[in-house]
Amino acid sequence: MSKRLNPLAEIRRICLAWPDTREVEQFGHPWFKWKDKPFGIYTEDPSPDLSIKVEMEAQAVFLADERFFRTPYLGHRGWVTLRLENPIDWEEVEELLRGSYELAQKAKKKQK
Repeated sequence: MSKRLNPLAEIRRICLAWPDTREVEQFGHPWFKWKDKPFGIYTEDPSPDLSIKVEMEAQAVFLADERFFRTPYLGHRGWVTLRLENPIDWEEVEELLRGSYELAQKAKKKQK
């Protein structure tokens, strides 16, 4: 865990290391996408937050943890938002992002 890392820089480092990922700005925030499917959204207003997609069946488990809340506008699709409060457990953040990245890949395969 670390207090010193810049949250956005660390999220970029994690996400952009994976194949076929990119960062785009949408609605004034950095969105991380696998091909055209979003899997992570970083916001800073009023505090640093990271939104990720989870399985709909698992959403309630995340929401039972006070660090998470249902992502506005996307929560009905299984998105949750993690408050990035210090100290940040970067191993956990990477694991959450990896799960969301894999869901984006699954969603793309279902479209074919």
